Amino acid sequence: MCSEGVVRVCNLADGVAAVVRDDTRHYFGGYFHVRLQVAVDVPLTLAWFQDAQEYEDAVKLLGRISRFSRTLEKMAVPQEEVEAVRLDLLNSFEANLLPYLSRPDFPCRFVLSEFRKARKSKDLRGGRMI
Repeated sequence: MCSEGVVRVCNLADGVAAVVRDDTRHYFGGYFHVRLQVAVDVPLTLAWFQDAQEYEDAVKLLGRISRFSRTLEKMAVPQEEVEAVRLDLLNSFEANLLPYLSRPDFPCRFVLSEFRKARKSKDLRGGRMI
């Protein structure tokens, strides 16, 4: 994991971590686009699936790791307010998103949800109705 811009790492269930990176950029004339990127890489686990075949199908559709990501941002922030806005976004992450990510069943539920969406998308593209 590259540590560039990392402002927080939160350990979650099943050995995964939420990594919060600061991706703030100058926007225009002293104004900034304050952005925090949250990413959680969740390795697929055989135990979460009905059987080995379903697990292999999930790996084919998702890969061995499925990434949860969210962007927290505010546009057109004056330079003197950048740090305060960054702190507000981080506090918002801790109050709203982190409790969801910290649930013990988050990794499993997230991967299974992504698998269902990917399977449905593949079936629709193939012309089959679900």
